[in-house]
Amino acid sequence: MRSGRERVNAVAVCGGGGRDAVSVQEGPSGGRDARGRGPRRRGRPTCRRLRNEAGQFISVVTLFETQGAASGGPSASGQGNQRRGRPPRKPRKRRVAVTTELTLFEMVALGRSSVQTAVEEWVQSYKEDRELALLDLISFFVQCCGCEGVVTAELYQSNQGKSVVHKMTEKFDQETGLYYKKFLAYPWILTIMWPEKLQNDFYPIVGPGPFWKRFRVNFCEFTELLVHLTHSSVLCDGHLMDTVICMLSGLTNSAVYSLRHTSSLAAMKLLTALASVNQGICTGRRTAQRLYEIESITKLKGRHKYYMELLDQRRHQFQNKPMAIDNIICALFKRTFVPRYRDVSSDIRVICMGELGCWIRLYPDMFLDNNYLKYIGWMLYDKDANVRMKCILALKALYEKRESAMKLGLFFHKFKKRILSMTQDQQPEITSECMQLLRLISEHYVGVFSAMEYVFLFQFVYAAYRPMATAAGELICRRLLAPPPHEGFFGQEPPDEFDRNLQNMKTLIDFYLQGEFHRHVPYLVDGLWEAAPALVRNWECMTALLLEPRGGRQALTSQQERVLIEILVAAVRQAAEGRPPAGRRLGKKGAREVDGTRRWREHANMSRHFVKVLPRLLSKFAADKEKVTPLLQIPQYCNLDVYDMDGLGSYLDAALLELDCLVQRHSDVAVLEACARAYGTYCDEGGSAHGQAAPACSRLVDMLVDVLTPLLDVFIQHEKQGLFLGHGEMGRICSTLRRLAAFYSTHDLSGWNLYEKMDSLLTFRRHQGSLPTEVVHCALQCTYYALLWQIVAATDRLPSQEALLDLRKRLLKFCLACRVYLSHQSKVLSEKAFILLCDLLLILSHQGPEEDTGLGLLFFVPDHVLQCKLLTFVREHVFLEDAGAAGGRVYREEDADELHELFHRRNMLAVFCKLIVCNVLEMSAAAAVYQFYLKHYHHFGDIIKETMTRTRQNDRLRNALSLLLCLQQLFQKHVDTYGLGSDPIEFICGPFYSIRLLARRFALTLGFDSARDAAHLIHRRGLAFAFSESPVPEEEARQRFPNLSFLLVLAEFSCKIPPAERAAALAHFQDSIPEGVPVFGEGDMNPMLAYRKSLMRTDYVVQGEEEPAANPFDAICKDSKRPQELPVGTCSTWTPDTLAGCAAGDREPRSCSSKERKPKRDIFDVDFLSSEDSENSSNEDVDVEGISVQEGASD
Repeated sequence: MRSGRERVNAVAVCGGGGRDAVSVQEGPSGGRDARGRGPRRRGRPTCRRLRNEAGQFISVVTLFETQGAASGGPSASGQGNQRRGRPPRKPRKRRVAVTTELTLFEMVALGRSSVQTAVEEWVQSYKEDRELALLDLISFFVQCCGCEGVVTAELYQSNQGKSVVHKMTEKFDQETGLYYKKFLAYPWILTIMWPEKLQNDFYPIVGPGPFWKRFRVNFCEFTELLVHLTHSSVLCDGHLMDTVICMLSGLTNSAVYSLRHTSSLAAMKLLTALASVNQGICTGRRTAQRLYEIESITKLKGRHKYYMELLDQRRHQFQNKPMAIDNIICALFKRTFVPRYRDVSSDIRVICMGELGCWIRLYPDMFLDNNYLKYIGWMLYDKDANVRMKCILALKALYEKRESAMKLGLFFHKFKKRILSMTQDQQPEITSECMQLLRLISEHYVGVFSAMEYVFLFQFVYAAYRPMATAAGELICRRLLAPPPHEGFFGQEPPDEFDRNLQNMKTLIDFYLQGEFHRHVPYLVDGLWEAAPALVRNWECMTALLLEPRGGRQALTSQQERVLIEILVAAVRQAAEGRPPAGRRLGKKGAREVDGTRRWREHANMSRHFVKVLPRLLSKFAADKEKVTPLLQIPQYCNLDVYDMDGLGSYLDAALLELDCLVQRHSDVAVLEACARAYGTYCDEGGSAHGQAAPACSRLVDMLVDVLTPLLDVFIQHEKQGLFLGHGEMGRICSTLRRLAAFYSTHDLSGWNLYEKMDSLLTFRRHQGSLPTEVVHCALQCTYYALLWQIVAATDRLPSQEALLDLRKRLLKFCLACRVYLSHQSKVLSEKAFILLCDLLLILSHQGPEEDTGLGLLFFVPDHVLQCKLLTFVREHVFLEDAGAAGGRVYREEDADELHELFHRRNMLAVFCKLIVCNVLEMSAAAAVYQFYLKHYHHFGDIIKETMTRTRQNDRLRNALSLLLCLQQLFQKHVDTYGLGSDPIEFICGPFYSIRLLARRFALTLGFDSARDAAHLIHRRGLAFAFSESPVPEEEARQRFPNLSFLLVLAEFSCKIPPAERAAALAHFQDSIPEGVPVFGEGDMNPMLAYRKSLMRTDYVVQGEEEPAANPFDAICKDSKRPQELPVGTCSTWTPDTLAGCAAGDREPRSCSSKERKPKRDIFDVDFLSSEDSENSSNEDVDVEGISVQEGASD
């Protein structure tokens, strides 16, 4: 067989050269040259079908080449005669034709137009010589499989008997170094030979680059055209398809992946083409039958008899052909699809399931049956996500048509439980498609889901994946928010759209309140954003419900009003920002872009509506802090320019008046901060509301300062005299300080000189006596904001050096005050001082270089004493002993206080870790935090892991030293607590094992790239620590080296040393062993032996001795694990029973032997006796390297 890469190149024609090699003739005008240049010639290329010397059919294609120059142009010597007074003509090229020979493979590789020509020429050659044409077709399919060897054929003799079965083999010939496969393709026994290893596992249909991707498309088109162009002539001759089916079934049963993959693709595409052709024939037969019946009824009216005979002839013509094609389809289905739909390769299973969905859609008369639908149902349990996706998409296409959906009742009854469970699949794309499938099913079948099943499906509107939430929102709109079907009947007028929206909004509120799952209103709004835009974007409907007077017809309860306000604010935010809430992931296609003009118009209409309605909403809910707080967020999402454009200034005055009343009425921090942010939005210098809002805000602050000043004077005077203020005056001081602190967070109040008043309070606390905790809390907050505004002013405009020195003095004074309050008996005050101090240290460490001029004067780094106090605070207030025992506890709504406390602890740990990441604190301080990684993993594991990642990115070596320091501290604490015990049980399940497990986690955080330097550093420093002698002279050798057991911890990092460098590491270990080191423990419990074995490579293991495990516990449990074996001589097959037990996971690599594949283990799985490690998976691919295929192997 001629290789696809051996091509007779066209000889360039220049000066008469090359005429002996190719035939040259004058070409027509407009031809293209051999390299494809020149104007495109219409029509198909000139192609003739001939035989080469080997008897193989080839296509002789005529290409066009240019030659020569025009008359009057320059001659060969470069000197030509030019006409006077006229510019020279452009050289005219001479067009010649170059003839080249192309095989089927080369014709398909040329492009789409050549595929049509190749099929037509092959059909013509098949009619002339059937055997040679079939050999040519077989050679084409084998060449597409990537085999560049030889294909030979011996004629099958019927009297051979059992010897034919003996020849159906696939073996490796060690003498020639070639693989060969023999299989029956009647009337031949074909033998395929190819080299031992294919080049880079390359074969055409999976080749990289656009050329091979087009080749795969052309290959599929070739197989389909082969059916479409032969169905009316030679398709059912009893020879063509029999040979093709034998050939494809022989290739699909091969253990070689390239043969199996390519032949499976060809067989599935042939089946698709056959189904399409037969469906067209069946449709034509039904049409002819109907026409014949109509004409037979109307024949008495003078219809021509000739037309009746023509219809009858056409009706009989379609009579037997569908049955013959059905037989071909059944044979090809049983011999290719049935063995391969459960193939070990996920790519082949994807092809089978995708094409099966096409067959059912194209030819429902045959394939829309439970005998074929069962394969889709079984493969819903497949472990590969792509296979499951193909099954869901096939079912979705069937349920989109009511005709086919009505025939799937039994199928859905059998696989309903599995389809419902796939809404919780690991792949989010599958979950969204499955939810859309369930929505289609609910539209076709009445009562198919129970109430509990609908509740289960409705909860996915809160899913983190946005397409899944949108699909669940569509289901909610269809089944929950749709109007009842009896409305509008029996003489009743249907309700108008506004009333229907009011009713649907109440239903949605009740759905949220009665649901027992999530409490995330923004997620609910985003899930309904595309599914129900007339509901969640209907501002008039929502505000009308909120403004309904008490006792009205549409009045809501207090709880319903609270939920509706949350829905309203979430919808306003999404309409203004145009993106989903934080934490919700978009699909692969991303969000659909909305027209900018349309979005601007909607935003303007929304702003115009809320500018008018907001004062009334604030006035109605002014007394309820839970309702008025979210309403105060609306101004920041509105376009305030509508006040000037539409003449709505009176509404601005009303809104500012309501804000002023809220500040004076409430003392809650959340309400005050919301009012301050609203004032900040109105006081924006570039906005149209600045002229009215800024004076109003200044008047409000003046009033608050005027109230606070006399109260503070009286309070300090009474404290100096030993008197106490009453509760009323102290409450007024606290409430006023809270209001000023809230406004200080968003407004620069430096003009009112509040820093001096707050500083006097803090100074009085340190020198005179105690103040109420709330007063100190507000004073610290106001002082912090005052210092931040001064830093911002100094950054914008550099002040004099005296002013900077004064600011530095104030900053250090505030840090000293916070340092004192860290040990305060009030937990709230100490935590507030800690957060403010950490934030201020982070700001000061980035103000500039450590210089004596400019902003460098503000540069400040905490000393060792302050770092120790911060670290002690974290240990005492963050890592609580009882919280570590809680572990993976599931919190419920009644645990809101505990969740709030956990949130504050996580916030404090995040602030402290940020200081480490930003190099404000020494990286060694992280060692104390890393100690709690396993114990408090469920509460703080993500923060600590992110800290490790960031510190590794900053400095890999220093990060490695901090990990080693953490382990050394834990080991030293263990020795001080439990002594120098050498009990083997302690090494595998006692407190010491938790240190080893932590070391194993640390080794995983080092990464996979550029981890060798850090691993070597850990080993060198670790060996020095392990072999360090006790400072106190000891008689016993065990007590002389108290840290020797640390080698077991250090052995966990051996996996990070590259195998090529482990010999050097082992030599360094041998040289580091001092004299007099004791030997204790037996086998893997000996620290020195265990560490030495962890560094040993497979090459260093003595023959007959097993390679030791780095973990002694793995050595103990080794007997309980079953060895993984590669199936020999056959492709691993799955049954529907085994498919049910397969867990959903990622697709495996295509070519990977059993020696290279290792069982995956969760890095956070503490239990090393997990059943997942001992089970042998059957998803290994079949590789012909190193195995001999048994004779008579089948699929």
